[in-house]
Amino acid sequence: MPIAFTIGFPSVVYILVYNPEWLQVVPQRIFHGMNTFVFLAIPFFILAGEIMSESGITDRIVRFTDSLVGHVRGGLAQVNVVSSMLFAGISGAALSDVAALGSVFVPAMKKSGYDGKFAAAITATSSIQGAIIPPSIIVVLYGAVMGVSVGALFAAGIVPGVLIGLTDCLIVGFKARARGYPRKAGGFSVSELGLSFVRAFPALLLPLIILGGIVGGIVTPTEAAAVAVLYGLIVGIFFLRTFSFEAAIRVSRETILKSATLFIIIAFANIFSWVLARENVPQLIGEYVFGWTENVYLILFVVNVILLFVGTWLETGAAIILLAPIFGPALVELGIHPVHLGMVMIVNLVIGLVTPPFGIVLYATSTISGCEMEEIAREALPYILFDIFVLLLITYVPAVTLFLPEKMGLI
Repeated sequence: MPIAFTIGFPSVVYILVYNPEWLQVVPQRIFHGMNTFVFLAIPFFILAGEIMSESGITDRIVRFTDSLVGHVRGGLAQVNVVSSMLFAGISGAALSDVAALGSVFVPAMKKSGYDGKFAAAITATSSIQGAIIPPSIIVVLYGAVMGVSVGALFAAGIVPGVLIGLTDCLIVGFKARARGYPRKAGGFSVSELGLSFVRAFPALLLPLIILGGIVGGIVTPTEAAAVAVLYGLIVGIFFLRTFSFEAAIRVSRETILKSATLFIIIAFANIFSWVLARENVPQLIGEYVFGWTENVYLILFVVNVILLFVGTWLETGAAIILLAPIFGPALVELGIHPVHLGMVMIVNLVIGLVTPPFGIVLYATSTISGCEMEEIAREALPYILFDIFVLLLITYVPAVTLFLPEKMGLI
């Protein structure tokens, strides 16, 4: 079954068994689950990313990163990682990153002499930055569910996202030297870097517009998402002149499908949350987990283990909607800042996207590359281990995530 129905089906069975009259609650909870103003930002951010991708801005980002790091050993792989970091500021989702960049880099890396499984692994693991670096769809979900400032969460995601990108670059560097992967002929060129930066500047400016508008109090997150759409249209139609009426039809269709898929999950997850609340499941889980010890560090470790496991098989949005109300209140009572907790949960869950047995990004890159998922997973293991190191860093050093929001006056 699709994940939405997997969540909704047992909820309806519960209602039928215990009290069929409660069925009237189902449509109410479905509507209530989606009827949150900040959720309007989700289709707008998806649409903005689709517009920028359709306008060909991806190619300009690739050229800029190629001129920046393409001259080093394993340069094309480094370009892959840095492009993911920059594209994260447009797409807001790991799968969008894989779809847009994977189809570009995996064939190019194979042609340049890189192993197919290596190309697929770095494409998969670097893509998770898309769900951490702002704007991020899963961050909007967490902010809405927990009542936390989305702007503060956006700011909190910058450092963890960049750290994951830098660790990926570090591993690529070691593997490239060990395996003798090629570097770009011609070396580093300041003039080429400057020209490619100017060409990519419209795309690089988008995250700054979004975050700057929110931090400056000019726009709400939802309004910032709408501004991102308008900006994308202006860039695509007037600046790049690559966005056509046919493209508008395609991006509208993709946005509707992706938004509807996510909102169906949100709707049914709300019914499931209602059932859990009636049975006091959040309180029972909280008492069980937190009854083991009063040591907050040990509790955070246990929560990390649970979330890493859940992230391997449950869609990230559904996991946030289901688990944030369970763990959030208890951890906040223990003194964990909700913004810090949000980044811990999000990083945990997105690592699951590239972790066997059900990592959805692994399946996506397997389809693009033609490599077996098991091969990609083995090649991706060092990246996953370093991602977990970053996760532990942000878990036990809250300043890593809270520094920027505090400096920006968001918390």
